[in-house]
Amino acid sequence: MSRLRALLRRPPDRRRSAALRLWAARRRFERSTQALRRAAVDHIDDQILVGLMLQATLARITAQGIGAP
Repeated sequence: MSRLRALLRRPPDRRRSAALRLWAARRRFERSTQALRRAAVDHIDDQILVGLMLQATLARITAQGIGAP
C-alpha cells in the first residue's frame, strides 16, 4: 500500500495514471475471483444437500418396499 500512497502524492502523469488503473483493475479482479469462489462453494454445498436428500428418499422408499416387483 505504501507504493500506492507514493503514487498518489506525485503530480499526475501518464505512468501514475496507468499504475493506478492497473491497481484498480487488479483489485476488481481479486474481488470478482473471491465472489466466484464463494458462489462455487455455495453451489457445491447445495449439491451435497440435494444428494443427501435423494439418498434419504431412496432409503425410505427401499425400506417401504415401494416399487418392488
